[in-house]
Amino acid sequence: MRPLLKICGNHSKHDVHVALASGADYIGFVFAESKRKVTNNDLRNWLQGERNGKKVVALFVNADADMISSSIKGVPVDIIQCHGAESVELVQDVKRKIALPVWKVIHHHEQALETMRSFTGVADGYIIDCKADGKWGGTGKSFDWSHVPAYVEEGRHQQVPVFIAGGVSPDNVEQLLAYQPDGIDLSSGIEQDGFKSASLVNELEERMNNCGSKLS
Repeated sequence: MRPLLKICGNHSKHDVHVALASGADYIGFVFAESKRKVTNNDLRNWLQGERNGKKVVALFVNADADMISSSIKGVPVDIIQCHGAESVELVQDVKRKIALPVWKVIHHHEQALETMRSFTGVADGYIIDCKADGKWGGTGKSFDWSHVPAYVEEGRHQQVPVFIAGGVSPDNVEQLLAYQPDGIDLSSGIEQDGFKSASLVNELEERMNNCGSKLS
């Protein structure tokens, strides 16, 4: 069975066109300070009409419920992604006030599994990422994927999906999928000149499908 696919960091009409035409299950937008930051108006303009069954994920870093609520007002967001150092209490508050599922990003480090366990019953999914160069993500750098099975096992214990992000590309996706994550999350790994590349997305999906048939 092919893992879930999330295409994140869409920041132009072109990106959205590529993502909607792909086989991705989720398309993500960054509302935090970033070279890929988008606005409420951007999503209103880009997400008109059919979304081909894809769910929209809105990414925030250390934002409170009020800020998130105002940022996504009137746009079709399905999932909130908390990508910073948010506390369990903050995530609970976001879920209570906004009434949407929340995915929590866990940045890989020695105590990351303990952090992940603290969100049991609160997070509706996890994205395991690599924090590098003082940035919360989007650096194109990966962590040691031999740790992936431990994260996936914890996700299964919590009965929520675990996505792997950070440095994933068509060139290395087969290596990552050998560790059987529930999903993968890409941004820069499928870009050319700063924009999503349909050819790279197609190459990625071909390799994912090939891996899926081998693992099934």
